[in-house]
Amino acid sequence: MTYKELYAIRAEEFKQRPYALVRWNRYAYSTLDRIMYRKKAGRGGNETYNDCIIMADTETSKAKVNEWYYDKKLRIKYVPVDNYVVAWTLSIRAFDTNIVTLYGHRPSEFITCLQRIMRHMKGNETYIYFHNLSYDWVFLRRFLLDAFGVPKKQLNTKPHYPIMIKWGCGLILRDSLILAQRSLEKWAADLDVEHKKAVGKWDYEKIRTQRSHFTRDELEYIEHDTLAGVECLQKTMDTLGKSIYSMPYTATGIPREDVQKLAKQNRGHDRFLRQALTYEQYLRMEWVYHGGYVHGNRHHIDELIKREVMGFDFASSYPYVMLAFKYPMEKFTPIKDCTLSEILAKKETYAFAFCLKMIRPRLRDPLYPMPALQLSKCLKVINPVVDNGRILAADYAEIMLNETDAEIIARLYTWEEHRCTAVEFAKKDYLPRWLTDYVYKLFIGKTNLKGGDLVLYTIAKAKLNSIYGLLVQKSIRPEVIEDYDTGEHVTLELQGEELYNKYVQRYNTVLPYQWGVWVTSYAFSNLFWLGACRGTWLYSDTDSCYGYDWDLEKVNAYNEDCKRRLRENGYGPVIRNGREYWLGVAEHDPEEDTYTEFKMMGAKRYATRNAATGKLKITVAGVPKKSGALCLKDDLANFKPGFIFSGSETGKKTHMYIFRPEAWKDEAGNECADSVDLVPCDYLLDRVDKVDFEWLETEETEIQIYEELLL
Repeated sequence: MTYKELYAIRAEEFKQRPYALVRWNRYAYSTLDRIMYRKKAGRGGNETYNDCIIMADTETSKAKVNEWYYDKKLRIKYVPVDNYVVAWTLSIRAFDTNIVTLYGHRPSEFITCLQRIMRHMKGNETYIYFHNLSYDWVFLRRFLLDAFGVPKKQLNTKPHYPIMIKWGCGLILRDSLILAQRSLEKWAADLDVEHKKAVGKWDYEKIRTQRSHFTRDELEYIEHDTLAGVECLQKTMDTLGKSIYSMPYTATGIPREDVQKLAKQNRGHDRFLRQALTYEQYLRMEWVYHGGYVHGNRHHIDELIKREVMGFDFASSYPYVMLAFKYPMEKFTPIKDCTLSEILAKKETYAFAFCLKMIRPRLRDPLYPMPALQLSKCLKVINPVVDNGRILAADYAEIMLNETDAEIIARLYTWEEHRCTAVEFAKKDYLPRWLTDYVYKLFIGKTNLKGGDLVLYTIAKAKLNSIYGLLVQKSIRPEVIEDYDTGEHVTLELQGEELYNKYVQRYNTVLPYQWGVWVTSYAFSNLFWLGACRGTWLYSDTDSCYGYDWDLEKVNAYNEDCKRRLRENGYGPVIRNGREYWLGVAEHDPEEDTYTEFKMMGAKRYATRNAATGKLKITVAGVPKKSGALCLKDDLANFKPGFIFSGSETGKKTHMYIFRPEAWKDEAGNECADSVDLVPCDYLLDRVDKVDFEWLETEETEIQIYEELLL
């Protein structure tokens, strides 16, 4: 009998079996003997995996209510308390069918359940997903380590954030949150799966024990958490054409395989080698990369603006510049005695990377609201005057730039003297057609699928949003290592020419890091050109501008220039229902992006009142948007320095890790070990320091600059 025939028989068999929610010790695990297992494709050897989708989850309780005290600034501080698992579920789905959800109270029961599952399934490897593995891992790690030993491999994005943990016995834990890039509630809603998250049916403030009885609502809540998870994974797998073992770890991994496949068909690695950076060039290029631009107008900090403020957003800013602009397409070559004016004169034909050294740089217009020089990227700076991380003036500064960033810097700043050193150049051209066609195809998919198939739209949107991440991934990434005895993490900043050269020689290395650097710079430049279309520029965040007295003719001219650039490279609009959709254009939705009130305290700290609905909206890093806006009591005057967004009102919690040398049982018989205590997290609103900028025109300071600084 062929595998396909056997699969069909067993699929029909499981479809005849009713799905059930079963306590872990009452389930007939022999049922799992019928789960199919498959050999890994293209990997060699005889490794097999169990062909089913498993999602697990835990619910926890505090041992007692947190005690609290006031710190010196009269802010509430909580004393962390031990937490422990009080409920867990594990759902299994195979043959496109939900088979069972197992549940229990204690972590030791979860371990026994895992062991029984793995004993009855015949494959070498068993994959188990958690939606936010970083949380569940802390509570289960001590029990998993005791049962299965030290993991064979672990991947972490940062301390306390594992995305994959693998043991020699074949047990593999994976994180679905970093893949979905959204909460389980939103993931299930976006993919419209059968079982949605049962929001509101579990009281997180209730103190429970591992002997507590589950109510009907509580059982539904914990059951749906993992049922929704396996159904979301199934839809994602099917759309991507993946098996459970070949699923990408992260959202960025979704388009990575597409890109590598296309590159292979178009000799992408050979092209990469023809323009690969040397190790020294790569290190310098990391300094040329400046990231997104986020800034607030210092003249209007802490001012309640009561007039019509409009926001404009770029349509797919990064994908647009990938299609419409030219990039370094050959190896960089050093050049001596090159001036900034020469660099800018040749910017359409050549890409330049260099160090700009300036004596007494300062804004040409001392009142200009959006300084561009980034303090954190300066290799050296003397006596800077800083506005929220951006330099207004300095006695001396040197910074790594490319020609695109330098054009903005030269337009905004003046200086007494400058030098361009360590100058290198490469000829420019459009990105390879196989890559730009792929990006355009993703934009078409996202545009045409909006309002249609939720699964396909979600995947297309994720791919389009993730393609930029592929371009700016570091060639040598830090390694985060967990100490399994203490729970502490060590981040190793790996460096070295040998490691870099190994990365360069990998056949799947096809995207030069410098492309991502130029993508970011082009987007930065476009933001400043859009900002020039306003009367007063209030705020910007990477791909959006807020201001008032907009010159809409200038905005239209900017948009027409976007369209011209796209057409020059052979790309037009996507037409849907008679409407044109263009990459890169500045868009304004009167219903969503018009405000009657606007107030800001600096980068990532602003609040608005929507003109159409009258509702308040906030963007404050670290504060939930909806609940945070409610804290203002419908009055933007409350959005001021010293205002406290109470964690008990916003629901914002902070993680307090507690690691113990071994597991134990408390007086109530609860199995306890390492834990995370989630306690309310207040946010104290402050503002950026207001800069006395008037002295820039009048103040004369004595400066000692040595000539060697400009060499």
